[in-house]
Amino acid sequence: MGVSERQLTANRENAKNSTGPKSKNGQAVACQNATQHGLFSSRLLLEDEDPAEFQELLADLEATLRPVGAVELSLVERIAVTVWRQRRLVRAETATMRLARQLKKIASGVSSELGLCFSAELKEDDLAPYDAEQADWCEKVLEEIGALEELDFEIEFKTLPKAVPLLFAQLKSDAEDDGEDIAAYLKDYDKGLSGYARDIARWCREELCKAEKRPHVLALADQLRTKRLVLPPDTLALFTRYQTTLDNQLYKALRAFRETQEWRLKTLDVAGEQDKTS
Repeated sequence: MGVSERQLTANRENAKNSTGPKSKNGQAVACQNATQHGLFSSRLLLEDEDPAEFQELLADLEATLRPVGAVELSLVERIAVTVWRQRRLVRAETATMRLARQLKKIASGVSSELGLCFSAELKEDDLAPYDAEQADWCEKVLEEIGALEELDFEIEFKTLPKAVPLLFAQLKSDAEDDGEDIAAYLKDYDKGLSGYARDIARWCREELCKAEKRPHVLALADQLRTKRLVLPPDTLALFTRYQTTLDNQLYKALRAFRETQEWRLKTLDVAGEQDKTS
């Protein structure tokens, strides 16, 4: 069954006007048509994805490929869906690496490299830059506590601010945090001033030990961050398979579009030759 003269005339007129919408408003309208009637639906988008972005992608593809008729429009829409999913795959890869490089995950990984038990695992704060001022404070407080130990903590309370200024300032701060004056705070503290000083000394030694290990810890953390710029083998294989699937879908959709477009143009050429000979 041949193509009627009326159909050929309509095809030629469509071809003349097949440049696609040029204005942003026109592109948006064309895209909305596809949104309502084609492959694209609300199920394509995730809750944090912007429908306007997909509409812009579809409008740009329509303006570039210049589809004519329902079949070509449907194929362009299929191309847009595939490109959208490819963009989503890139975001998923980035998010996967970002999660793997979170401070908490890096701290856990460094702890594993160092063979630390659960109770001794590093925290996010342990990956902070080396604090030279805090280490200096700890060393000076230990010196003050050492002087008190030589006196067997036999020292008049009123002389503490002058004798051990750093320790006294910390003592005052801790007492205020508990809503007590210093005398009441020490009275409630196990072994009073000596117990408090020895607890502070223990904390200072732990901090100095961390400070000593910090360069090695930070170096391991940097190595781990670099290593996690590459996806794990299983995850990489999954992403690769999905990317291959999307590439194949895109290639098939583009090929089908070009074949459909060539068939339409060939039909117009045949009709034109028939017009010349008639």
